Amino acid sequence: MVSAVGAQQTLKEALYGGRLKNDSGSVVKKTDDLKTKIDTSQKKTEEIRAKDSIAKAVVKEDSVKLERIKENVVVASKEIAKDNNTVWKDFMDKLSTDIRTEVMTSKKIKDGTYSVLLNYEIGVDGHVSVISVSSDPSNSFLESQVKERITLNAPVLSPAVTATGKPRKVSKKQVLTFSK
Repeated sequence: MVSAVGAQQTLKEALYGGRLKNDSGSVVKKTDDLKTKIDTSQKKTEEIRAKDSIAKAVVKEDSVKLERIKENVVVASKEIAKDNNTVWKDFMDKLSTDIRTEVMTSKKIKDGTYSVLLNYEIGVDGHVSVISVSSDPSNSFLESQVKERITLNAPVLSPAVTATGKPRKVSKKQVLTFSK
């Protein structure tokens, strides 16, 4: 009797679940094989719809992720120019502080105000190379210390690009002022 109740339950589920074929003139008996009465084409279309909705959700999620990546690239590319200036300014501030505390206290530098002209180049790879350092009044110790510290510690910057997008060398100058 338990098996008859179980068969009725599955028949009821199949009937109300919409999986039974719609035969208007047929009667389903307990002894009938339900496999012949279940409409498998509807189940397949439901599975296809479910897979399609999952695929659409994945595509939508991927497109959202791709949009976010594109936005990040645009923001990053806009910040490159600011970053070069910011990175160089931070580096020069630290260098100036180090020169004031470590070099200007040396006995090799006389009292006074020194203007140091720094001529440097940003290469196609972003590396900074010192072309020349000169000071007014002239002090070779100060000049060599500035050149050495920039050569050893200069940050790698983003190279300048041409209108076609190719990196190019850029020469720049900067004046630093130190007092003792």
